[in-house]
Amino acid sequence: MSMLFALGLGTGIFCGIWGLISLIPSLGLITWIGFAGCTAYFGSGKHGLEGVKTSIFATMSGMLSAMVAMYVSGFIPGSIVLTAFMTGLISATMCWQARAKALWFIPGAFMGCFSTFGAAAMGLDVLGADLWRIVVSFLCGAILALCCDKSGEWFFEKFGKKEELETAE
Repeated sequence: MSMLFALGLGTGIFCGIWGLISLIPSLGLITWIGFAGCTAYFGSGKHGLEGVKTSIFATMSGMLSAMVAMYVSGFIPGSIVLTAFMTGLISATMCWQARAKALWFIPGAFMGCFSTFGAAAMGLDVLGADLWRIVVSFLCGAILALCCDKSGEWFFEKFGKKEELETAE
């Protein structure tokens, strides 16, 4: 078993479990936002708790950016100019914030931002009562990614074989 196969196996198992858990209505989780949090972890290239931290900081900062944009745009509903201005300003801000060490992962911020806009497009009250659903789903996604990553390592350690170096010699 190669490392890639082991990672795929662990990821398949844990993503299937997430799919089941996130569909329990009483939990209020949003499946695809959890997957966005998971994607941010793997996209960062960091592993373990560092990857979890990176994913959470990035997606949460993007979520906050989207919330600011929606809040400010709400002052003049339907204003194309204000919406365009806020889109540009928030996009620039998500890049500029990368100067802060904890917010270095720009693509993760964009994932958090577009996921929050997506939740709003679904009809969720992202500036109010449904915010907790987005936050918890992102957090679950970061934990999901850690489970996928670590289970892949475990499967490889138990059942994998090191890449054949002898063939290169």
